[in-house]
Amino acid sequence: MSIKEALSEITKSNDKFKFYLEHILSGEATDTEITEALVALNEYGIDYYVMDALASVMNSYVDSIELSDNDFIDTCGTGGSNLKIFNCSTISAFVVASCGGKVVKHGNKSITSKSGSADFLARAGVNINNEKGNAVSAFYQFGITFLFAPTYHQRLRYVAAQRKALGVRTVFNVVGPLVNPANPNYQIIGTSDNQINEAVINVLKNKGLTRAMVVTSNDGIDELSLTSNSSVYELNNGDISSYEINPEDYDLIKCEIDDIQVDTLEEAYLFGIEILNGKRGPGFDMVALNAGAALYISNKVESLSEGIEKAKIELHSGRPLLLLNKYAKFTNQL
Repeated sequence: MSIKEALSEITKSNDKFKFYLEHILSGEATDTEITEALVALNEYGIDYYVMDALASVMNSYVDSIELSDNDFIDTCGTGGSNLKIFNCSTISAFVVASCGGKVVKHGNKSITSKSGSADFLARAGVNINNEKGNAVSAFYQFGITFLFAPTYHQRLRYVAAQRKALGVRTVFNVVGPLVNPANPNYQIIGTSDNQINEAVINVLKNKGLTRAMVVTSNDGIDELSLTSNSSVYELNNGDISSYEINPEDYDLIKCEIDDIQVDTLEEAYLFGIEILNGKRGPGFDMVALNAGAALYISNKVESLSEGIEKAKIELHSGRPLLLLNKYAKFTNQL
């Protein structure tokens, strides 16, 4: 059976396709088999059936984390925009936690941006390679923890070399954020391609999440942006709706894309720290928008408007930066 044969039947049954994926991730597949699979997947394209099957297989192999309940959120983007945007989702996560929300942030180093979540946190002094027990301890102490994806998805190392050699993003880049090792009840995922967002929200529904948002700005940023309106798919207790968010409806001023771009990891870090220090501007407002959405999706506020205002107040207080510093210190003591 070839990967193309398995893909040809995927809309009727994904059993053969999942069997093939299990082989690819087993460590027993040849380099040729892995490369052929990645090429075939790229030719087929990303749809619900492929993502749901891959998420299921990856979830069966993940080194999972057990917490007392699933009342927490993950804020994670898939990247892929190549627009050099600062790492909004990570900064937003610390704002959410500082507001009393619970966050298990699942992420990796940068693929297409100047600073992935792991890059930003490492520069901020966080030990991103914390073992599982320490990650759990941090969550209970601070209401937030970071799970470095390569630590929890060990089998992806079997396809890493071929993915890198291929030189393009694959379905693995999109599905990775769907497989948080702690299985959150709430999630916000940003993608750079709104054509896949309906499929992504349905995968999250199939995984059993209570509430979720999948977002893309109309100019291709994998966040809720101030540079344009953003398209949204929202999951709420089994019901899916779609709509647009215009930042101006929330008294946020639209900006130019170069207002939120960074050219180096150091620039990305300093840009984020300035926001956490309460410096007003497009970055501050973009974080408030995304943190507000996370507070809304995780049922910490009644509306997006309330979430945005709560996030602004928290940023002005300086508490999110204090939380980041305390978290970083804790991860290096264990």
